[in-house]
Amino acid sequence: MSKNKATLLLFLVSIMWGGGCIAIKLAVNAGLAGGQLNMYRGFFYALLMLIFFSKQVFAMSKKTFVIGLSAGVFNFLGFLFQAIGAAYTTPAKSSFLTTISVVMVPFIVWAMYGIKPKKQNILAVFVCAYGMAVMTSFFSNNLSLDIGDTYTIIGSFFFGMSVIMLSRQPKDAHFSQTSFLLAICLFIGGGIYAMFFEGGLGLSTVHWKSGILPLAYLVILSNFIAQSLQVEAQRHIPASTASLIMTLEGVFGTIFSISLGFEPLTKATLVGGTLIFVSLIISEYDFSSLPKRAKKTEKEIS
Repeated sequence: MSKNKATLLLFLVSIMWGGGCIAIKLAVNAGLAGGQLNMYRGFFYALLMLIFFSKQVFAMSKKTFVIGLSAGVFNFLGFLFQAIGAAYTTPAKSSFLTTISVVMVPFIVWAMYGIKPKKQNILAVFVCAYGMAVMTSFFSNNLSLDIGDTYTIIGSFFFGMSVIMLSRQPKDAHFSQTSFLLAICLFIGGGIYAMFFEGGLGLSTVHWKSGILPLAYLVILSNFIAQSLQVEAQRHIPASTASLIMTLEGVFGTIFSISLGFEPLTKATLVGGTLIFVSLIISEYDFSSLPKRAKKTEKEIS
């Protein structure tokens, strides 16, 4: 797979995850607590993987198992804190704060593997971080975060770690193997958390009539389709680039949130979203070609 195709797949992932922030909010409003939500997501996600890819799943190597399990644990923790935070904040804020992992990933990769980020990538993540700060009114709130913001940022760190682990996958492994492990970690981790901290599975306390459709969206689109596309695409693109592309989840999450009436369109939303798009351009554009183009133009003029 080419880098351009992988980039396109991650762009599609961002759209589906942007809608997922709305679905999480609706599911939480229906009474599904963080652990319960992730348990059900994980169960049906794993079931779909076994229905369609059981042969490939059971042929995974030891290396794929170790990397997939590590990514799965971090992924579960990310989803858990995101779901807990969603009870206290808006969908747009949740989606943007979730993508703050873009700031963390290049530096975590540098610390763990000694891969130093390019100067333009460093500039891009700080432009992106500033855009998210504007978007969430961080500066106008006296540089303060509420409890929902804090939970979501903790989740963002774990999502960043998951992105890094996914970039270490064996090139010849089938995407369903890692996806299945992500699902199992969601199911087991969510179930344990639900039993010990949320009073059970929520079968009698959840308003399923309003919660079933958001849950279906999360299972089918956010997990089975989007997360599987992410797993496949990340074999062919660096972790720092992947995390930056997926900040567009926040942009699409905000668009959906405003469109569905969860919050109004504001100047901060427009400015913040624009800065995030600019950061993506900074990261992906080959600035080293500018001097060559300038010299070529000078020669043509003379």
